[in-house]
Amino acid sequence: MPDLLSRMRILKITTDLVMGVMIMGITGYIIGLNLGGPVFIAFTTLMGIILGGFVSTLKARRFFLSILSGTVLGGILAWMLGGPETVIIGAGTGGAMGGFIGINIELYLRG
Repeated sequence: MPDLLSRMRILKITTDLVMGVMIMGITGYIIGLNLGGPVFIAFTTLMGIILGGFVSTLKARRFFLSILSGTVLGGILAWMLGGPETVIIGAGTGGAMGGFIGINIELYLRG
C-alpha cells in the first residue's frame, strides 16, 4: 500500500483528480446509457473522464462536492415525488443546480 501511495504522489494523482474523473466519468456513462449503444457509452464516458480530469486541475473540490450532493438530493426528491422513472431527470437537474451553486460558491470564496 505505501508503494501505491508513493507512485500516486509521483504521478500527481490527487484526491481532486480521482473525484473529478469518477464523478464526471459516471455521469458520462449514464448519459451514454440513455443515448443507447456501446459506442455512445464509450464516447460519453471518455469525454466525462477527460472533462473531469481537466476541471480537477482547477482545484474545484467544492464544485465536485456540490454536483454530487445536488445529484443525490435531486434524485431522492424526484423519486419521492414522481416515482422511480423520474430519478434520472431529477438527478440530472439536481446535478446541474448543484454545479451552478458550486460555481457561485467558488467565485464568492475566491474573490
